[in-house]
Amino acid sequence: MQSIYEGDVRFEHCYRLDLDRETAPSHRHACWQQWVEMYSYGQTRDKIEYAKRRLRYLEAGETSPPELNLASGSQAAVGASIPAHTDVHAPPPSVAPREPANASESAAALAPAGPTGPAPLPGQQCAADCASGFRDCLVLCAGPSAQDPARCVGCNQDYGLCMQRCYQ
Repeated sequence: MQSIYEGDVRFEHCYRLDLDRETAPSHRHACWQQWVEMYSYGQTRDKIEYAKRRLRYLEAGETSPPELNLASGSQAAVGASIPAHTDVHAPPPSVAPREPANASESAAALAPAGPTGPAPLPGQQCAADCASGFRDCLVLCAGPSAQDPARCVGCNQDYGLCMQRCYQ
């Protein structure tokens, strides 16, 4: 916890140096370089990427501090789509994307579209053939015309082996 805290504090220090126009670019570069080498342990990926990006900019001669335009771009679009929170006792509004209503809707969204609709799933035809064979086996075992009851025991085993072949 201590090393993560120190990394957070040092990140904020380097960030402040970036915003201070009086700080020499070499000091900014040294701060970010030291942060990446010694203080990035346990830090989030966005902070590490930001620090590395700042190093690249400083090495390329970019001396101006980063722009802090929070009102434009994708963040503004995301903020505009979130409904306003009105009741302090109500849970916050959901901002997660809508989940598919059922598995077929989910599979249809993931399957690439073919010329006649969604492409079949891998092993789908083989699994259908296995199911058909399983049903045929059960029909032979059931009813008054049952041939050999001992043969019916093998239906489940044959079906399981068939399905394994489909997905190997």
